Amino acid sequence: MTKRNRYTPIQINANDPSDIFESHRKEISKAIVDGIAFGIRNKKKRVDFAKVLIKEIIVITLSIDSREFTELLDEQLQILIDFEEYETCALVVKLKNKLETIKE
Repeated sequence: MTKRNRYTPIQINANDPSDIFESHRKEISKAIVDGIAFGIRNKKKRVDFAKVLIKEIIVITLSIDSREFTELLDEQLQILIDFEEYETCALVVKLKNKLETIKE
């Protein structure tokens, strides 16, 4: 098994950026968890987890900083439970445990 050195962010196309976080909530939440997993595995300080294309002209890159990993995992857990994404919830718990052991 080879380790990926590059994370591919999800791409979201939208006409109006104001509703992206509501209309793509599950996809963004899963992308955050995947980005954090990549960041922990590769000891990254920052991970770009999504690219938003607005009217196919403007590109906004969404990033997470390693200092936010634990807090973001806590937030994503409830969202993923709401969507019944239990496999990803298990990954969140595993990542939180890994972060706790890294801090010790």
